[in-house]
Amino acid sequence: MSNGSTLQPTLLDDRSLNNLARGLVIVGLLILFLTVGREFLEPLVIAALLSFILAPVIRFLRGLGIWRTPAVIITVLAALGILAGLGSTLAVQIAQLAQEVPQYENTLRNKARQLGGAPLISSALERATGKLRELGEQIGEGEPHTAGANAIPRTKPLLVEIQQPEPKGLDSLANLVRPLLSPLATTGLIVLFLVFILLRREDLRDRFLKLAGAGDLQRTTAALDDAGQRLSSFFLMQTLLNAGFGTVIAIGLTVIGVPHATLWGILAGFMRFVPFIGSFIAAFFPVVLAAAADPGWNTVLWTVGLFLVAEPIAGQIIEPVLYGHHTGLSPVAIIVATLFWALVWGPIGLLLATPLTVCLVVLGKHIDALNFIDVLLGDEPALKIEQRFYQRLLAADATEASDLSEQQLKKLALSDYYDAVPMKALILAQHDAAQGKLSQEKQLQIRDTVEDVVDAMKEYSDNPPIEKTVLADDAASDVSAPSKSAQPVPAPDALVAEPLPTVTMETLSPSWQVTYPILCIASRSALDQAAAVMLAQILEKHGVAARVQPFIDVSSAKSFKVDALDARIVCLSYFGAASSPVHVRYLIRRLRRVMPTAQFLACFWMLNPDSSKLEEWRLAVGADLVASSLVSAARICLTAAAGDVAHRTDDETSIVPAH
Repeated sequence: MSNGSTLQPTLLDDRSLNNLARGLVIVGLLILFLTVGREFLEPLVIAALLSFILAPVIRFLRGLGIWRTPAVIITVLAALGILAGLGSTLAVQIAQLAQEVPQYENTLRNKARQLGGAPLISSALERATGKLRELGEQIGEGEPHTAGANAIPRTKPLLVEIQQPEPKGLDSLANLVRPLLSPLATTGLIVLFLVFILLRREDLRDRFLKLAGAGDLQRTTAALDDAGQRLSSFFLMQTLLNAGFGTVIAIGLTVIGVPHATLWGILAGFMRFVPFIGSFIAAFFPVVLAAAADPGWNTVLWTVGLFLVAEPIAGQIIEPVLYGHHTGLSPVAIIVATLFWALVWGPIGLLLATPLTVCLVVLGKHIDALNFIDVLLGDEPALKIEQRFYQRLLAADATEASDLSEQQLKKLALSDYYDAVPMKALILAQHDAAQGKLSQEKQLQIRDTVEDVVDAMKEYSDNPPIEKTVLADDAASDVSAPSKSAQPVPAPDALVAEPLPTVTMETLSPSWQVTYPILCIASRSALDQAAAVMLAQILEKHGVAARVQPFIDVSSAKSFKVDALDARIVCLSYFGAASSPVHVRYLIRRLRRVMPTAQFLACFWMLNPDSSKLEEWRLAVGADLVASSLVSAARICLTAAAGDVAHRTDDETSIVPAH
């Protein structure tokens, strides 16, 4: 036995190391495949993304009665026409810019000399001058230019080159065609893949369903159709938005007077596909050119202002209206994905990083085998809300726990929230405590953290907020979310019931007009006390004072001590094991001897939401009343305080008169 126990950790460590090594090998092979197969994969990926963009257009044409093949041909030809128009415009604009670079460089150098007293600005202009010169050399012939008498001469090393005979006939034609072969081949592959994907969409879907799992065709088909429609809408809207952004930039730069405004508008539209920094990159050359074209500074300021106004309007106002507040990716995932795809595929990867990652996250949401992708890259919390709250309790982070609570109180009333999140977190803590994973010291720490959170919630009333649920539009804001409407925190039992009543001195029964008409006793542990603190606060917010009796005061006969002996109802908070509440039975017997006129409400929190054992446990412990949630317990106390003790049984509460 001893040998087995000593070897087990080693075997587990070896297994973990083997899994890690296997995972690293797989990742390495995938990266190698993406790098080596770049020439083939890039056209395929671009075609697949274009198919998402063009799919809504084809559906529209099909709705007009056009057959699939003509609809695909018309759509692809129209897309190629748009791209050809953009390409020719770029070629003309770049050719003109190459001829004008020398004079712009001259103006920048003059401005740099004028600002010699401002080293920072002067240095920035010098760097901009160098970038502009590099741009001219790259898009021009790479030869030095002169611009009048003020031109600054540049010396170049003397080049010695061997002259080849001038090509003639077919050689001349080959030299002309050779540089165009690679772009033409890539474009041809993209068009071929695009047409094939659009024409064979149903067949590809069937094959994907077979791979994803044909055992549940209904669920898989619904998931795939939902993902396809969302991706199509998202990519189409993003393309239209970026095209509109580029158009606005082009028009604005034309009005301002920046040369080659169309070129910079097209660049801005493309660069906006790059997350976070795309628009700033697109603004660099127009700003430099504005500084080079205008001897003054007005053009530069207007150009900077145009980008500073256009980008926030597009990103913070128009974008949420069109396709939601976010893409379903966490900010860290977007940054990591952008760096990864840029490293693997260069500039093309930089532009395709966000669309590719969105596709992966959507697949992760709908395919169980790929769920880890959604966990790693998605923007939804990896933990449930009660698990996140429990983690804050374990870390004794009352500040973060309070902040988490304030976010949820925008959707739920305070009592509903306590049942939905902190109480479920305490149930998780009780499970750990029952398995010996949670020491007494840790339970005391959790109690103290809960008390700090409850104290931070003093300023909140227990009234339902205006918006109790997340609107359905917010679900559509996440392109990777399922099609069903988004829901808030899992609703507690009383969320659909009427709000808790509020008791005043006028409505309070005469026999209840004592200092503490409610006594909340923690039956056995610090976790019980944490729940009692929340119940006491809910009661006080509805007009009935309550006192919390620490569990240490009733833990044994020797230390037994009870405050508020004139309390009308004693609430026994109990998180104990779900097998038998023996401890509560003995505690009630002891309490009846010192409080013979009180009613005893046994609160079995572990039975929420399963209330099938409530009445059985009430009889077993000899309690007068029973509840399994904070809302139901508070409703019993408040109803009794108002003198209207009901005789009813619902899903969560059994109110039985005292015998």
